[in-house]
Amino acid sequence: MTTKQDRGIVGLDPTSGPLERPTGRSLAVRPKTMDGQVIGLVTNGLGRSQEFMTALSEEIAQIIRPGGFLHVVKNSVSIAPERADWARLTSEASVAITGFGG
Repeated sequence: MTTKQDRGIVGLDPTSGPLERPTGRSLAVRPKTMDGQVIGLVTNGLGRSQEFMTALSEEIAQIIRPGGFLHVVKNSVSIAPERADWARLTSEASVAITGFGG
């Protein structure tokens, strides 16, 4: 039997370490400021995740002057955004934030 005293803290690292960059690809150029940039907000639609992202966008707008927000709701928790949504994110947004409700 394991008692509360016997339990330790176990840290789990979900990463496999740095990924190798594909040949011929470089990192995206980072803007000097987020003012004027479009921010993508991606949720899975569960719980109050959409409400949270709306509140987050309002808070962000108090700090910087974004060029706008692009809200995307995925069709399921276990899949990537739809192709059309992914295309919009990668062509219109400078940065994206994901939030997952439960």
